[in-house]
Amino acid sequence: MDEYKIDPTIAYDVVELPSRGIHYPSKKKSVRVAYLTAADENILSAPNLIANNGVINELLRRKVLDKDLHVDDIVDEDRQAILIFLRNTGFGSIYNLTTTDSKTQEQFTVEIDLSELKMKDFNLKEDSNGEYQYYMEKSKIDITFKFLTQKQEKEIEDIKESWNGNGVAPIVTKQLEFMIKTVAGNKDQMNIRNFVENMPIKDSQEFRKFIKENKPGLDLTQTVTTPSGDIVQIDIGFGVEFFRPFYGI
Repeated sequence: MDEYKIDPTIAYDVVELPSRGIHYPSKKKSVRVAYLTAADENILSAPNLIANNGVINELLRRKVLDKDLHVDDIVDEDRQAILIFLRNTGFGSIYNLTTTDSKTQEQFTVEIDLSELKMKDFNLKEDSNGEYQYYMEKSKIDITFKFLTQKQEKEIEDIKESWNGNGVAPIVTKQLEFMIKTVAGNKDQMNIRNFVENMPIKDSQEFRKFIKENKPGLDLTQTVTTPSGDIVQIDIGFGVEFFRPFYGI
C-alpha cells in the first residue's frame, strides 16, 4: 500500500512551509494538512493531553498528511504555520491579543487577522553542502553554518531544564556548536568546539543577531496604535490565548 496515498474522503489543503524546507532532507516546501473535524474534539478535550501539552503534537500527527515528514522533525516556524492554518480554518482568523500600553501601563486588546500574516523574506544562498556562509568580523575568519533543527532545539531546552538554575548552563556555546559546520574550511568538531569556546563575544552576539534576522519563518510582528496614541510593534505569541479555541475554554 502506498503510504503517501491520501484517503479521498479527507478534506485538506496545502500549507506553505516558512522554512522553505531548508531543514529537511527532502527539501519539502509545503505539506498537505487536513481540516479539523468533530472527531478531533476528542483530542482537544482530552485532560491527559492538555495536562502534559500533548495536544499540539497529537494534532500534528493526525492532521499532517505527508508521512515523509516526521512530526518530531518539524521545526517551530513550520509548526506555527500549520497551527495557524488549523486555527484559521477551524475557528476563524481573528485573534484578539491583549497587551499593555507603555504610557499608561493599562492593558488593551487589539484585533489581528491571522490570515494576513506573511512569510519573512529569505535571501541566503546555500552551498553544495546545504550550508550558509558568514564572516566573523572580529576573528576575521569565514565560517559556514546551518540553522538549528527541531531536535537540536529540544536538546538545548533539555540542557536548560537539567541545569535548573544550578551553575551556568552552556546554552550559547551549545547553540553555536550545533550551528557552525566549518571554520576556515575545517569541519573537525573539536576544532569547531575550541573556536566557539574562544570566540570573541562581539562575534558571538553579531552572529546570533544575524541568525535571528535571517532565519526563515512567519513575520509575527504587527504594528498597532495604543489607546494613548503611540504606534508600536508587537509580536504575536503562541501562549494560552492563541490556543484557547483548541481547548474549547
